[in-house]
Amino acid sequence: MNRLETIFILCAAWLAVAFEISFPGFRQLLGFQISLLPPLMVYVALSNSLPGIVLLSLIGGVASDAFSANPIGISTLALAGTGMLLHHNRDLVLRDQAYAQVAMGLLATALTPALVVLALMNTQHPVLLTWRLFGQWLGTALIGGICTPFIFRFFALLNRWFSYQALPESHFRDTRQIKRTRI
Repeated sequence: MNRLETIFILCAAWLAVAFEISFPGFRQLLGFQISLLPPLMVYVALSNSLPGIVLLSLIGGVASDAFSANPIGISTLALAGTGMLLHHNRDLVLRDQAYAQVAMGLLATALTPALVVLALMNTQHPVLLTWRLFGQWLGTALIGGICTPFIFRFFALLNRWFSYQALPESHFRDTRQIKRTRI
């Protein structure tokens, strides 16, 4: 993971949190909040190293908790746990396939709020488990799964624009001998 990609990921985390707090119309229209941090964590966990996961979970989790009713650090733990789980099993995932990206996005977007609720149950902020909460959890997971391939495409485009591309191999060998004759 290079520095420029790390900067892009942290800017995307900031924009994801800004999107969540700036556009309440989606929450009112759909009945649940769209969370783009777990799909972003899927990209980081499958494409980058452990420091990238830690950075995204710290920056994204603290920023998300700062604008929610959650205690600071709850979302950080949930994002880090999701990222570590995906990173540990990333060799088993076909990360270039869209259906695998949707499945991993669905898993991460479902697992992160579940870990937050589990952590909140062990604090002084109990959560009422209702059918409405289950519907919101399911809707958030579906939207997160759908958004994940678009995040992969967006970062592939950024990498193509701002990273050096490998030169194709020439069909001439470097050690070839050139015969020079007179005409």
